Parts: sequence; C-alpha cells; structure tokens
Amino acid sequence: MPREPLRTRFFAGVAVLVPLAVSAWVLLALVRFLGSTLAPVGTALRGYGFESDVIVVVLQAASLGILVVLILAIGTITRRQIGRRIVDRVDDFLVRIPGLGSVYQTARRMSDLVLDPEDDGAQFREVKLVEFPGQDTYTLGFLTSESPPDGVVSSARAITGDPDAAYRTLFLPMAPNPVMGGHLTHVPAEQVHDVDLDVEEAVQYILTTGIVDSSADL
Repeated sequence: MPREPLRTRFFAGVAVLVPLAVSAWVLLALVRFLGSTLAPVGTALRGYGFESDVIVVVLQAASLGILVVLILAIGTITRRQIGRRIVDRVDDFLVRIPGLGSVYQTARRMSDLVLDPEDDGAQFREVKLVEFPGQDTYTLGFLTSESPPDGVVSSARAITGDPDAAYRTLFLPMAPNPVMGGHLTHVPAEQVHDVDLDVEEAVQYILTTGIVDSSADL
C-alpha cells in the first residue's frame, strides 16, 4: 500500500481536529460567559455565608444547566421554518470561508445525513444489526444502499467464489459521535439482520453510548 503524501495526511488530520476544536472552544466560551453573567449570584451567596468552593460548584452547575436549556431551545427553533432560514444563512456564510468552509460543509452534510429523520433525501434507510467487530459481537448499522456498486460486488464475488452472492452497503457509526466517524461496509445480505428500531431511536441510543433506552423519549 503506497504511503499517502504528507500534505494529504496533514489535511486529513485537520478535517478531524477542526470541528472538535471549534465545538470545544464554543462550549467552553459559552460556559465561561454564563459563569461571568452569573457572578452577581456568587456575590449574593457570599453574603449568605456560603463558602467559595460551594459557590463555584453552584455557578458551574447553573452554567451547564442554562447551556443545556439554550441548546434545546435552539434545536426547537431550528425545527421551525424561520429557524431553518436562519440556519441556511449561517451555513451560506460559513461555507464561503476558505479552508474552514470545506470542513464545515462536510461535517454539516454528515450531520444532516445522520440526525435529520425527516429529510427523505438524506436519511439512512433502515437500522440493521451486523456481526462486528468480532464473532458473536453485534453492532448497529444504517442501511445506505440495497446493493453496492457493480465493481464492489463483482470483486467480492470473485474473492468469495460465489457468483450469486448479494451484498448490502451499511454505515457502522462510532459512539458517541456518529457524525465524526464510522465504517462504510459491504456485508453479505444473509449476515444483515433486522432490528426493531427506527433511525431516530438508533441515533439516540448511539449518542448516549447505550445509557439511555432508545425506546424512551429523550
């Protein structure tokens, strides 16, 4: 296998690190901003005799709580028409930024593909269960195509020696962030099993690393 050019590997690393760094920076900035906004609360608590350590914990918990509510509110707004218009304008602005625009656009497309169950043109078709990464170990996957490209099928048939073998194309997401990575696999049809979950339930289950029951409302 030929070594990839240093430039290719460098930009591959950038494509992974930039979205993570930007997300972490934004979240930390929001938490710090909320903490500074709540400073008068800390002053009031000192007046009631609370210790500094207790005040710090209270302010941090309050900041995180407000941030969660804010994110939920933004998510609710973006599900409405006016919110979608705002998001579209922000997207249009960001994709015009050299370098960052291409990374953002790729991450956004993947995010829409995974997380928007109402977009019939983008969503995964069905949730399946496949044996991965080892024997008797199973992973949730999203069916992306009933049949891989002809070149892939013919090569797989030549390798296995079965001229009639059928294959399915699946994306096996990585937890807890399916947007940032996974495995594109071509699996023999007989090894792809149905599972009683819809796409949205499966995504919720993956995002919470199995902690939250996917059948419950989040």
